[in-house]
Amino acid sequence: MQRLARFKLDEINQNAIVLFEHYDEIIKIIRSHLPPSTATLFAKPEIKSDQVTVEWYSELEGQPYLVSSNESGNTILQKIAPLIQQRLNAINSLTQSLTQKGLITPEQNAWLTQLVEGASHDTKQIYLVNNEPVITGWGIGKKVEPPAPPPIVPVATPKHRWCYWLLPLLLLLLGLLAWWWFNREPVVPPKVEPPKVEEPKKEEPKIEEPKPEPPKEEPKVEEPKPEPLKEEPKIEEPKPEPVQEPIKEEPKVEPPVVEPPKEEPKQPPQKVCKPKYKPGETPQMVMIFDNSASMLYSLLENSQTISNFEQRWDAYGVSNEELEYMRRLPNRLATAKKASSNIINSIGKNVDIGLVSLKTCPAATNHGFYSPGKRNALKAKIQAMKPGEENSGTPLYNGLQIASSMIDGVKRDAFILLLSDGKDSCTTADICGLANQIAKEKPRLKVNVVDIGGARAANCVASATGGKVFTANNQKQVVSMVNQAIKPMTKTDECE
Repeated sequence: MQRLARFKLDEINQNAIVLFEHYDEIIKIIRSHLPPSTATLFAKPEIKSDQVTVEWYSELEGQPYLVSSNESGNTILQKIAPLIQQRLNAINSLTQSLTQKGLITPEQNAWLTQLVEGASHDTKQIYLVNNEPVITGWGIGKKVEPPAPPPIVPVATPKHRWCYWLLPLLLLLLGLLAWWWFNREPVVPPKVEPPKVEEPKKEEPKIEEPKPEPPKEEPKVEEPKPEPLKEEPKIEEPKPEPVQEPIKEEPKVEPPVVEPPKEEPKQPPQKVCKPKYKPGETPQMVMIFDNSASMLYSLLENSQTISNFEQRWDAYGVSNEELEYMRRLPNRLATAKKASSNIINSIGKNVDIGLVSLKTCPAATNHGFYSPGKRNALKAKIQAMKPGEENSGTPLYNGLQIASSMIDGVKRDAFILLLSDGKDSCTTADICGLANQIAKEKPRLKVNVVDIGGARAANCVASATGGKVFTANNQKQVVSMVNQAIKPMTKTDECE
């Protein structure tokens, strides 16, 4: 808890003091039904012994920033005002719902209503802590009413006095129209003359013109016929002698040149891959997989947020909506399952893989070894893992004991891959001392640790055995770090 502000009351405000005394009860109701960010909107008030001084505290960690009333402060206030109003509306809706269902008393209804009204008092101050708004000074001042709109002045309609001057002219015009109506001349219809009938004209007799006589035909004089011409005998022209064409010589066909067969380049012999190790010397491997309840937390939440959530859970309890929000995808367990399944096929084909799970206290579970032919069964086993509903915990110490007992590490190389997100929650035994003891007894054993979330609880195990630590804080890092941690077991063959 960090202090944000201190106020001096002008006078003792009994209503505010009563409201402050029930702060914890009010916040517990809000936490049970709304996200934690709604509860942290109101700073916690503490009244000092003088009953006049009030100090305001927030459970959020980080540098507080007071939103001032200058130009930059107004810009920030415009951005966060919708968020604050949204959370206040959520509390109002919750109050109405719980009252209708009879889940809160009338006093609790009144306290929740006063809490929301207090956020609009003239004494309030707004701080930003890790970009989350926190209100101090609520409930001790007066409610700021929105300014009343200015009165609407009725618009005076102008009087059209000039209309009165047109009235005499209108009367005069009406009089002229009446005089014209009664004294107008009658309309005389035009005379219609009957149509003239024309007498038919008498036709004069036509005089026929004399027809011309046809011309007389003259006698035809026959023309003398020409005598037929005598045909002269035709003289035959001598036929030209046929010209013999020169005999063309057929081209000689040369026999095809037979090219010698080309020698194809010899392909290099294919590499033959053989196991690097002799029978009985193949490296051994065990995977320690953490499937405790803490692995259900979302990778989008940091370790500090998760720690604060667990403290509130133990102290006040949390709602189902808040729990589902903290466990939203991508969570640690789902990402670790996917990364583990992806790397199983890349492990050497002659390596058996052992599996140990960290599920409940007090002990880990030994699932035995899976031969190369049972890799699919191993992946299915990992995918089906769920945290225990009772006594859920991380038996890290016991899990390392079991895994080290499953492998040689003296005459044969041995490898342990540890995927976990936290420290041992089942015992206080020294896991670093156990790692040093195992390193002395089994010098050919190495432990690589994939630390999900950066808890650093098992880092000493890797350093004691000559292994490496791979820290992962998000989904991509988990997949990448698991792939890097498993590299020693992916090359168990030599190709010549």
